[in-house]
Amino acid sequence: MTSEQAAQLIDDTLDLVHQRLLDLESSQQPSAHQALAEEFREWRHPAGGHIDLMVCPGFPNP
Repeated sequence: MTSEQAAQLIDDTLDLVHQRLLDLESSQQPSAHQALAEEFREWRHPAGGHIDLMVCPGFPNP
């Protein structure tokens, strides 16, 4: 996976998380909303303004 593909995957995931947060809020599920928001807090507000990407051990480099 290229860095551009990884960045797109992160963007797409954050879009889905945002939509799910809106759905949970509208269906009045505060505990699920809070859990999801906490799970993705670092992705949504990364320290230093970016997310560091690393190759997972055991996966070949492209």
